[in-house]
Amino acid sequence: MTIVKHCPKCGSELSDDAEFCTECGCNLSNGSSQELNVKKGFFNTLDDKVNYSIIIFSFVIFGIFLFAGSFLWSQFLANRSIDLITYIMLTVVFSVFFAGIFVGYFGCDDKSYVLPNFSMYLGSIFAVVLCGLGLIFAFLMGILTSISSAFSSLANPSPYASSYQPKTSSFTPNFDLSGIFKIMLFILLIPVSAYFGVFLGYFLKQNI
Repeated sequence: MTIVKHCPKCGSELSDDAEFCTECGCNLSNGSSQELNVKKGFFNTLDDKVNYSIIIFSFVIFGIFLFAGSFLWSQFLANRSIDLITYIMLTVVFSVFFAGIFVGYFGCDDKSYVLPNFSMYLGSIFAVVLCGLGLIFAFLMGILTSISSAFSSLANPSPYASSYQPKTSSFTPNFDLSGIFKIMLFILLIPVSAYFGVFLGYFLKQNI
């Protein structure tokens, strides 16, 4: 009976004198499952440890908690306990956190899966946000350009118009430092809440 040698990590069939797995780069010479750095890169690790269907479905969970968070935090906004920026920040962070729990619970088999799933989840969030903002920006620019070109003839003064030019008062912009601080905090809280959500989902999976 012929005994076929297989890789202890990925199960691929190997030759008898193989020192490394040709599929995953597993080191077979010392019996360990150490991988070669030349064989495994960051994106290859993502492919191995991330379930993309879970990442996609996490945005359904994200949307559900956006609605739930909107109803929850709008009560505080109506009572003027929080302002508009804080309301948006709490609603989005609330949704990112709970969708991250879903990713961690269903996508992380062990602790080595946490960072790849977090990276893919966070990258997907920023990709969706950037695409949405880009579409909104392109739409608004198209409308503003059309309006500007349509009414450009109104900007040409008549030769019989009065030469009187009214005085315009100088305007000094007022910067709201508290608003800028809240926006910076909001940007920082998105990756933090995403990571803790994924890690908490993994923790619950291991202990429930």
